[in-house]
Amino acid sequence: MNDNSALPDQVRVPGHDASFHFLAYPTNILVWMSDAEGSCIFVSPSWTTYTGREYSAELGQGWLDGVHVDDRKPLEDGLHEARRSRQEFRLIFRYLREDGAYRWLMGQGMPHLSPTGEWCGHLSLCFDVTPYQEGEAEMESSIQNVFPLLRQTRLIAVILDDRGHVLFSNGGLCRLLKIGGAGLAGSKLFEDHLAPNDQDLLERLYPGGTQSAQLPVEFQSELLSSDKQSMHVSWHSIVWRDYSGRVRGAMLIGEDITALHHEEQLSSLYIKAFEATDHAILVTDAKGRIISVNRAFENLTGYDAKEALGKNPSLLKSGRHDEEFYRELWATLKETGHWRGDIWDRRKDGGIYPEYLSISAIKNADGELTNYVGIAYDNSERKTVEERLDNLAHYDPLTGAPNRSLLLDRLEQAIERGIRIGTKVALLYIDLDHFKLVNDGYGHAAGDELLKAAVQRMKTCVRAIDTVARLGGDEFVVLVPDTHGMKDVSVVAEKLLEVLSPLYEIDGNRLSCTPSIGVSIYPDDAGSWKELMKNADVAMYQAKQAGRGNVKFFHGMAAQKSSDD
Repeated sequence: MNDNSALPDQVRVPGHDASFHFLAYPTNILVWMSDAEGSCIFVSPSWTTYTGREYSAELGQGWLDGVHVDDRKPLEDGLHEARRSRQEFRLIFRYLREDGAYRWLMGQGMPHLSPTGEWCGHLSLCFDVTPYQEGEAEMESSIQNVFPLLRQTRLIAVILDDRGHVLFSNGGLCRLLKIGGAGLAGSKLFEDHLAPNDQDLLERLYPGGTQSAQLPVEFQSELLSSDKQSMHVSWHSIVWRDYSGRVRGAMLIGEDITALHHEEQLSSLYIKAFEATDHAILVTDAKGRIISVNRAFENLTGYDAKEALGKNPSLLKSGRHDEEFYRELWATLKETGHWRGDIWDRRKDGGIYPEYLSISAIKNADGELTNYVGIAYDNSERKTVEERLDNLAHYDPLTGAPNRSLLLDRLEQAIERGIRIGTKVALLYIDLDHFKLVNDGYGHAAGDELLKAAVQRMKTCVRAIDTVARLGGDEFVVLVPDTHGMKDVSVVAEKLLEVLSPLYEIDGNRLSCTPSIGVSIYPDDAGSWKELMKNADVAMYQAKQAGRGNVKFFHGMAAQKSSDD
């Protein structure tokens, strides 16, 4: 065999037509070719770039060195059968990438014949399908669902990866920072644009360079535009997690509060000019009695100046905040002289609305408190967008059931509560038997209707504190917190089996999709939420192997295994 390690511009494979060179260049396709005995005689440059190994090291049986140990035998068996039958093959296996990570590859092989029709071996094209194999593609699809909403809002909307790189912006950030989209894409928003006096925020958001798992839900930042102008933004964050609960990044919804920030700084000097602003302003004396309001306040609250003067701002209380909220507000105001945040207030007509409120304490030359100034604006649009984004991030768009991300959050909380009060947590992993036959035989629309009907049936069997979640496809999980053990959970499992087993009436057709249910209980069967999920899944597959349409408890399987040993 000739040595192709130099890989000239036009790759020539020994014994094959030179026109084969075009397969050397696609960077997202890995190509290898075997001879009639199954020995590798060629790999593309994209292959050696992917593995980081020398070309010569991949030839013969060398390319198999990168296959994961658990996948090597099934792969070799599949290749042997394809070579024996001289047929096409399609095999999935894990392969070692240059950075040391194993990735899932799908290899699609085609028989290669000589011009005279003689068998020469296989030509295989390999594609990295890790996102689809591990479920990450579902999250990427969820992110795509929010793009139309982000483009429509006047608010600043940004999606960042877990190191703060800008993956998407609706243009609001470009206008704020006066930077084109090409210049902003891929940049680290806070590392590259944060004002020098606000650098402490960077460590809060990205300790060690990676996004904090406890990213603040609400925070403010001072950013510098391209012409070095200081821009202040109030942010609301939504953390994105992948199928395993790992933080993948964040979505930020921002409001430009630069004008509000400047008004806050200058309010003590320009109190007489406050009528010109669109923001509602009220001024109280040191005892909290209202002594002045502007027209924007009247428009926002429905109270005219005569009705408000002499009153306490508590006339606006909505009832949505407890006394602890107000105690913390006043403690912060007295300690720092400022309080800023979102608050719900009530208009004169009884309507409740969200607003962003900034309160500043005003002191005289002797340092004595003389007034409080409150500056506010209605942020109903932002709250509406945030609620819709939260729904897209945490609920399945087809069935309306909680998705994997919300399930994991509730599962962690349930386990923490169970540890605290001495109760147990159960997971029931449900797969609808032969659901693929419904899709194949009656169409995906019928399958979708069946999934929605199944969720409604499951909800009739659970309590208000339980969660019916859809993981994807026809797989569901029912989370049962605050339970006392197998006896309680058996009742729930039997109810689910009973309501899910009858036929479904879909578009005049009677369709069957019995459930296979696997159950695991914390802490009896697992020491963590990950182990609990895994064991419930194992029990579900045991239910399928036992004939489908039944319930299996992981605890019982473990006990049986111990007895067998």
